[in-house]
Amino acid sequence: MDPAVTFELMNPTGKFPIVLTCEHASCTVPVGYQNLGLSEAELHRHIGWDIGARSVVETLVQTLNAPAVCSGSSRLLIDCNRDLADHDLIMSESDGTPVPGNQRVSDAEKQRRIEWFYQPYHEAIDRLLANQGSNRPAVFSIHSFTPVLRKQQRDFDIGILFDRYEDLAQAVGQRLAHCGYRVRYNEPYSGYDGLIFSARSHGEKHQLVYLELEFNNGLITQTDTATQVGKQVSEVLRALFIGKNNEG
Repeated sequence: MDPAVTFELMNPTGKFPIVLTCEHASCTVPVGYQNLGLSEAELHRHIGWDIGARSVVETLVQTLNAPAVCSGSSRLLIDCNRDLADHDLIMSESDGTPVPGNQRVSDAEKQRRIEWFYQPYHEAIDRLLANQGSNRPAVFSIHSFTPVLRKQQRDFDIGILFDRYEDLAQAVGQRLAHCGYRVRYNEPYSGYDGLIFSARSHGEKHQLVYLELEFNNGLITQTDTATQVGKQVSEVLRALFIGKNNEG
């Protein structure tokens, strides 16, 4: 499997003290998987990827000069933001939509997806973090959420997900709130429930601070609006991280 299909490395020599990850950056399914039995329209819904998240990452990379790793395949093949033991690593149904290609996944096929799509992505993050040398970047995982899930409205703009670094979460959230965004903490998912797997696992492995940011995809569906959001988030992160470094 071509590594270019499984992950995308952006600006690996970027010097900003944050490494960005995006576990659901793509809705791509290799031809051999026949879209997992879904239509292109279904794959482009929120069930297939985090709509707009990659565009936000791209803006952060360019604006901050930060490095990033983005997944190259759909979360429906295998979810790179889940532990290998999680029941929803490969989902047979998502938000009421059955996934035909995931109904009877053999152990051999599960292992193949781990080796082709999951491991290369996480290994790329580890290599990037290991190459930071004496720098101690924070790990920020970028995601988006659907504003309505199972008829439940999610009436806010940005979720800050954490399990350990509440002070940083509050600092980021307060500044984003000052920008006019409706911010919630540990919504629409909670870091305490293990739902920030990628950020936590890489952060703990490399002894780095970590957070996950979740954006309402209604804000970032279009490239131009995603760029605008990304630039505002960049200003917040620059003020926090460059300002903090200057104080030291």
